[in-house]
Amino acid sequence: MRKKYLLVSCFLISRIAFCQDVVSEPHRITLSEAIDSAIKNYPSIKAKKAERTASEFALKAAQTEGRIPDVIIQDQYQFATNNSLAGATFPMQGAFPAVSGGIRSNNIYQPVWGSLTDIQVNWQAFTFGKVKANIDVAQKALIRQEYDYENELFQHQVKVADAYLSLLVFQKTVRIQEVNLQRAITFRDVTNAKVISGLRAGIDSSFASAEVSKAKLLLLQSQQNERTQRIRLNELMGVSNGNFQADSMQFFQKLPLISQEKADVFQNPILKVFNAQIDFSKARSIAIRKSYYPSIILNASVWGRGSGVNNAKDSYSSKITDGLGYQVGNYLLGVGISWNLTPIYRIRHEVSAELQRAEQFQQLLNQQELRLSSQNANANIQIELAIQQAREAPIQTMAAQGAYQQATARYDSGLATLLEVSQAFLLLNRAEVDQSIATNNVWRALLLKAASIGNLSIFLSQVNSN
Repeated sequence: MRKKYLLVSCFLISRIAFCQDVVSEPHRITLSEAIDSAIKNYPSIKAKKAERTASEFALKAAQTEGRIPDVIIQDQYQFATNNSLAGATFPMQGAFPAVSGGIRSNNIYQPVWGSLTDIQVNWQAFTFGKVKANIDVAQKALIRQEYDYENELFQHQVKVADAYLSLLVFQKTVRIQEVNLQRAITFRDVTNAKVISGLRAGIDSSFASAEVSKAKLLLLQSQQNERTQRIRLNELMGVSNGNFQADSMQFFQKLPLISQEKADVFQNPILKVFNAQIDFSKARSIAIRKSYYPSIILNASVWGRGSGVNNAKDSYSSKITDGLGYQVGNYLLGVGISWNLTPIYRIRHEVSAELQRAEQFQQLLNQQELRLSSQNANANIQIELAIQQAREAPIQTMAAQGAYQQATARYDSGLATLLEVSQAFLLLNRAEVDQSIATNNVWRALLLKAASIGNLSIFLSQVNSN
């Protein structure tokens, strides 16, 4: 019975371990899938999208200004005295109680109830271009946010592609170091057998074991680099802990086809952002200038008034029922012009400030154009040199493989020392790593060119064609 339980327990433990291995098995992810995940999940892209949507609502709000009149409804009830003096007052900031009321020889401090209901319709019928200027500012702001969102999207796609290529080369390095370790282990086992049989000195066994330890250290370092880069790619994809491996997509088997057509950098999304910012500042300067213009306002009002004061009998009643009922009604139709004359000096300075901001962004635009032109020229140089290195690297690897085979053969026949084998061993490992890096550098140089001209399709089209 105990043996039966023991067998069942072992079976369950093995199944659990198997399931854990299956769950922890990383899945392969393509570059397109990594970019799609970043677009969907990365917070800065979502923030730019929300900012663009906010600009859309701001434009709609600006378009309603001046087209829909203000309709104001007021209704109030008071319990107050009714004493007043003849004379004029002027409005000040904040709430200011009305001072209208009866004028009599003696003050009466008996409060009475009163009521007022008022409906007003105010419409700025003519604003001399102020509303149109504000709408234009909102439109320019929306265009700026649209370009800002596109630039954020583009720049982040470039970052994801760069991180993906880095992860690929680190994964390739791990595979190379695994093979390198297996070579070292095989060589150590063969050497130990010869030492045991007396064909080699004991120091050879220690030397071979040291080579194994060195290969293990190289493997551990490459694994650390791979895991660190996977974490970085996880972050750029907007996921906290993605268990995946980059799909090679034959990156290391085929070089991309490089177009010889010259491409300018003036369509780069970041340049569109600066151009849109310049247009926005100029539009704001126009709107600020036009804010000085007057407004012609049409008004239509109707109101009813109730009070506990009987004007005909000059009597007072503090009853709420006597003061809340409407006694009189009035209506008003009017047209007026409103023009604040004194802010002209302040407005001039504000207009100058906006024009200087436009000049600031113009110079920043010029700086970005210089930077992107230099980046494009640098990318062309890197592509040319990377292709040459990628074509030369396989020759180095083949030569290193031949040197390693010859060194091991000479060592087996007693014609070479362990130092020669170690040098050949190191040379082969370095040549294999250099070949993977050289091939990866061609793709990275092509990505750099795509980033400089603002067209990622020249890179992604090569990826998808592989």
